[in-house]
Amino acid sequence: MKLACVLLVFGLTFPVISIAQDCAGDVPAHLEWCSRDHGFNEGASCGLNALAGTGVPLPAPVGQAILGNVWDRTNMMGATEMAWKAGATGQAVEAALCCQIHNSGAYQCLSSHRDVIAAWLSSK
Repeated sequence: MKLACVLLVFGLTFPVISIAQDCAGDVPAHLEWCSRDHGFNEGASCGLNALAGTGVPLPAPVGQAILGNVWDRTNMMGATEMAWKAGATGQAVEAALCCQIHNSGAYQCLSSHRDVIAAWLSSK
């Protein structure tokens, strides 16, 4: 659903568009990047917390500074896909959000399109 409004200032109109409205098509690219990135994972603790209790094998909670180095996004997204397939769909969507926690624009986009995240996960 696209939302738009018009701002009226001194008789001039300016369209004001929501940033997240047009990014639904970017969600798969954000998630694919997460699935391939092997750098430091700023969202490792977030993902670990989201996936706790799903029955998926997870690393020990050793703190973000260490966890971000040893549990990269590729492994976190692998655990996220396993959780989805095990039926922990809500937790899997939350963990997928964590992969872009370092990028506020991408994170906001993902947060606004949890349904697209779910569709992406179900296609795996």
